[in-house]
Amino acid sequence: MKIDKNINHVIFDVYGTLISTGTGSVDATRKIFENLNVSDPPELIYAEWKKKHKMNMQSLEEFACERDIFVMDLKQLFLEYGIDKSAEVCVKPMLDSLYNRSLFDDTEETIKYLLGKYNVAIGSTTDDEPLLSNMKGTILEEIPNVFTSENLMVYKPQKEFYQKILQATGWKAEECLFVGDSIDDDVNGPLKVGMNACLVDRKGRGIILDKNVLKICELRELCDIL
Repeated sequence: MKIDKNINHVIFDVYGTLISTGTGSVDATRKIFENLNVSDPPELIYAEWKKKHKMNMQSLEEFACERDIFVMDLKQLFLEYGIDKSAEVCVKPMLDSLYNRSLFDDTEETIKYLLGKYNVAIGSTTDDEPLLSNMKGTILEEIPNVFTSENLMVYKPQKEFYQKILQATGWKAEECLFVGDSIDDDVNGPLKVGMNACLVDRKGRGIILDKNVLKICELRELCDIL
């Protein structure tokens, strides 16, 4: 399959797309709650934490870094569970879990191929740190344009996130392909500003998308499509 559009620029989400998150978040949740007399499985607690995180991120009246939103989430969870502990202190395992994450097996070959043929950028909902640390010593350091929610001061899937990338690069939206694993953040958001979109469905969720949206199961498929 070849894409029948004039794509000159490829913008990548990072976590879940280029870098694996593994079980780090659930493991961190387990570590935080294991001695707090909470019987709920950490997978269920983290699922609720993730929902609160997304909601808090999108309801901010003023921009806040993601590390501060993690504290906000945990305060709310502690309140619901009747836990009288400092969220600012207890959140540390979750923040630590954001570091030392590894590339997916097909990331290096794909990025190396695309860097020689396209303008490549990163567009990620994350703070500058831990992203820059996770990129260090990898092929991702060769990507010249790195945009985070922290340096853009806005979160996906708000239109301003993608518009600021276009303003900073001077790229035309219709010549951009946004690649990521989230329908809201990496497909619907980019489409709203006229970008093309590609969903990376590594887990084979069987998601049905609009015919104009690409869907791949492995990142290396881009080498044949582009």
